[in-house]
Amino acid sequence: MRRSFIDRLLLPAILGLTTVSAALVLWQRLLTEQRANIQAATKAQTFFVKNKIESELNARILLLNRLAGRWQARVLSGDEDNESDAALLISGYGGCQAIEWVDPTFHVRWVASEGWNEADVGTDLGADARWRVPLQRAEDSGRVMITRPVDLQGGGRGLLVFLPVFAENKLVGTLLGVFRYQELFYSILQDVGQNYWVAVYDGDEEIYGRSGSDPRRAEAWAQETDIEFRDLTWRAHVWPRPETLANARSSLPNATFLGGILMAGLLAFAVYMGETAHLHAEVLKREIAGRVQAEEALRQVQKMEAVGRLAGGVAHDFNNLLMVIRGHAALSLSCSGPDNPLRQELNEILKAATKASSLTRQLLAFSRKQVLQSRVLDLNSLVTQTAELLPPALGEDIHLFLDLDSNLGRVKADVAQIEQVIMNLVFNARDATPDGGKLTIQTANRHLDENWARRYPEIRPGPYVMLAVHDRGHGMDEETQLHIFEPFFTTKERNTGTGLGLATVYGTVIQSGGCVCVLSKLGEGTTIQVYLPRVEETIEVAEKPKELSRSLQGNETILVVEDDDAVRRMTRMFLEINGYTVVDARNAADAIQLMERHKGPIEMVLTDVVMPGMKGRELVERLLQLRAGLKVLYMSAYTEDAAINSGILGLGSAFIEKPFNADELTCKVRKVLGTSIAV
Repeated sequence: MRRSFIDRLLLPAILGLTTVSAALVLWQRLLTEQRANIQAATKAQTFFVKNKIESELNARILLLNRLAGRWQARVLSGDEDNESDAALLISGYGGCQAIEWVDPTFHVRWVASEGWNEADVGTDLGADARWRVPLQRAEDSGRVMITRPVDLQGGGRGLLVFLPVFAENKLVGTLLGVFRYQELFYSILQDVGQNYWVAVYDGDEEIYGRSGSDPRRAEAWAQETDIEFRDLTWRAHVWPRPETLANARSSLPNATFLGGILMAGLLAFAVYMGETAHLHAEVLKREIAGRVQAEEALRQVQKMEAVGRLAGGVAHDFNNLLMVIRGHAALSLSCSGPDNPLRQELNEILKAATKASSLTRQLLAFSRKQVLQSRVLDLNSLVTQTAELLPPALGEDIHLFLDLDSNLGRVKADVAQIEQVIMNLVFNARDATPDGGKLTIQTANRHLDENWARRYPEIRPGPYVMLAVHDRGHGMDEETQLHIFEPFFTTKERNTGTGLGLATVYGTVIQSGGCVCVLSKLGEGTTIQVYLPRVEETIEVAEKPKELSRSLQGNETILVVEDDDAVRRMTRMFLEINGYTVVDARNAADAIQLMERHKGPIEMVLTDVVMPGMKGRELVERLLQLRAGLKVLYMSAYTEDAAINSGILGLGSAFIEKPFNADELTCKVRKVLGTSIAV
């Protein structure tokens, strides 16, 4: 049994973590129960405070109502000696600072108070809107009016109660009660919840506080409730005092957790020492096997690299030829009438050129010279979307199953290319199961270690996301597995496959920073695993493309820089037939000289990415120094990884891939001319 350092740690870690987890669960349950008891007690105290305040406030208003009723009776009988009743109410209930009598003209006639409000006698309250408005509302409505917090004479904040008194349906005066918040709530709550802090708020203003700390510091324990008083709504906070919390808490949870950690450490150490005894006999065997495996992997990578360079070079040059063939055929077709006997032949030329273009695109993918529009994506969503399109292509005999990791990490790749990877793998698995069966697409998080890096020199150890396609078909022998990623290699019958499906998968995955692993046995099926680097960035949402003008025509002047004469002439023709003025140059030096000599406007430069002498990016920087605000569009049969990574082609730059036709080019040109510059 192979044992590595991780193998030695695995069983001790499992035992230790199991013990710690059990202790943690028990500790958490004890803490939860303790917290629930404290919160339940605090909640009960909060409702008691609410009920106490509401009942006491209503009782004080009721006393004022009774006092107003007695005064109404005295007014009708001619006896207006009411000050003794008011003084008795003030002395009997805390928080009432004063009771004032206001006549119908809003003048204060007398005051019964603790000594702060005698100066109010004779004051015209109607002269101040703060007093006049509630007095008028009380008179108009005939019911009690209560104000929001006001500054009181003698200091402090409080509320005013206006109680109109009528005799024979005629207002004879208004009873004004003045209550200071601090004394009012103290008198109500002095015997309530002595083990708890209490604070009462009107909006954001604290109108009463009985606390030794900020309630926000005890947010985990604080309970909150609304106090309804007539038209007012206050908010009460209640939380336990520190000594109350200390008495309610127990040391049992912490002791349980510490004991569990100690036991976990002892168990893990004992098992680790036992596993270490089996390690040394396996070290030499693993090193020899790893070296042989690494040498074989390196030979395979070198072989694939050589084939890739050859395929990429052929595809690049062939793309330039295809562009000229397609362009001339399209122009000839547009100039021929509907009865021209050559139209059918021209259409066949275009169809063949399109197929050849698709073939070269696959070669570019294998040789890692395709242009990838990478963004952060959710591989599960992409697999799900792609799987919806597969059943008709798989047929009724093949049953597709998805095994997707719900906690799958994110990857950064080209959406279209990864979708093509999934479809190529699925179609390859379909062809390997002609009698039907189960086909599974799986995703999972994986961490590739140094052993993987030795087997696949193109990757680095670290976190990866795995995409696997598994079939139960006829499988492959070891010799076939050595060649399946080579272009044009196929085990299918002649004329039934191009041999580029898995080659395209290989190129796309390697260019995206990952690797491909094949597990197969004859008669037992095949599993192909794709590993892509996991990233921690957030998922990028593709921007909705802006709607282009229906017309592709233009009248701007465009500088075309292309070292291939035939491609340059064809590009010029594409632009001129759509109304653009074109000036061209075969290299960077000619383009710079032309820009210096040209007196008229030049709105955009269309340049090849890779040219002899000076790259496209460097040329654009020189041209922008001569003419600011110049729009830029790059073109190429392919863009090498090194070109993008070294800055020859900047991220976000406008790009069109060869071969392209007139509509594709003018559509891209029209889009670039309507956007801001991006070098």
